[in-house]
Amino acid sequence: MRSIRFLLKFVAASWTFSTATALPESDIDDWIEDIDYFQQELQKKHINLYHSISEKQLTEELSRLKSDLPSLSENQLLVEMMRISRLIDDGHTQVAFWEEDIGFFPFRFATFAGELRLVTVSEAHRHLLGYKLKAINDTPIEEVMRRLSPVVQGVENAHSLKVRLATQVKVAQILDGIGITDGTERANYTFTNDAGNSKTASVSPVSMEKFSKQLTHRIFPKQIPFGSKSIVDSENLWMSANEEVQTAYIYFRRYPSFSDMEDFSKDIEDFLERKNIKNLIIDFRENGGGDFFVGLGMAWRLVLVDSLDWDHGIYTLISNKTYSAAMSNAAQYRQLLNAKLVGEPTGGNPVGYQDMGQFSLPNSEWTITYSKRNYKFQDAFTEGVQPDVLIEPDWQSYQQGVDRPLSWILEDIKKRM
Repeated sequence: MRSIRFLLKFVAASWTFSTATALPESDIDDWIEDIDYFQQELQKKHINLYHSISEKQLTEELSRLKSDLPSLSENQLLVEMMRISRLIDDGHTQVAFWEEDIGFFPFRFATFAGELRLVTVSEAHRHLLGYKLKAINDTPIEEVMRRLSPVVQGVENAHSLKVRLATQVKVAQILDGIGITDGTERANYTFTNDAGNSKTASVSPVSMEKFSKQLTHRIFPKQIPFGSKSIVDSENLWMSANEEVQTAYIYFRRYPSFSDMEDFSKDIEDFLERKNIKNLIIDFRENGGGDFFVGLGMAWRLVLVDSLDWDHGIYTLISNKTYSAAMSNAAQYRQLLNAKLVGEPTGGNPVGYQDMGQFSLPNSEWTITYSKRNYKFQDAFTEGVQPDVLIEPDWQSYQQGVDRPLSWILEDIKKRM
């Protein structure tokens, strides 16, 4: 990558930065101090800061950025800091933009066959559910993705890049910083349906808190396998079961505390033994991480359950969204529980830098995260933990509410009964 000036020269024919107000001259020294602190603290705290970029290269990138400060707006500076953090090349070293006063345009997207589909919306835009995103402010989505790709945070491989693009394509400050919008107050998202009909929605951003509350309409409601929950820790961690097919399903989206996991896991252990459950499905597909030692606590309890079919009856569902601790636990469950992994490759890599720490820049108070450990959850490096049974999502099944990976597991269980 090069400096802002190089980028402007290289892509001048296709885009320009927004005309947002440049940083006040009185703030330049503070930003220089923050940029220097960024490198100094990462050198102190990161386990191996220069594993992919040399100290000389990082210093040059940051020096160019400091010289460019008078011509940048704050959002342009934000995306440049994000771009430079990506050069460090591990998904836990990031500019934590989400902890700032960030606005989100009220859409949630998922990627199918390389296209972004609108899968969750507010009441005002429910008529657009299932439409494909084609442009933002008349910039074709292909160009939007080209500009976003070197900037989006939390990327470890091609799988997490796909996920991060789908989530960060709705962040107002990032879109302004890469020149897609002119400011952060409004954007025009253009969609087409499968018949080729086009619609444009002019939207304003909302806060993270309001974003989750506003997005009330999905392609289809979330489903509870086997109809009802048998054991519940929270909406992000629960179990359902079907005694007739001797199968239980654990939805594992967020990590609880050690004590809460111990209580939940003990209840699971008792239930599985009492009901003579033979097959267990653990779903990590929406889990972005936490503390993998908490997940190991559940594994310890599960190993005590003699009723389970330890040769063929344990399954773990994974996806491109399975990241950090969830990726780690998926790899560990393959070893500890003899689990068969079903779904997509994970967004986190099983060999690489993880375990997130953080610090704040002294003047802007931007939060910077970094990797504290280097883990090897398998012998050889792969782009994500690879599933034993690869089942990628397709739009036709998704829009019909068909969970293909889970359906495959249930059919596999049925064959063994």
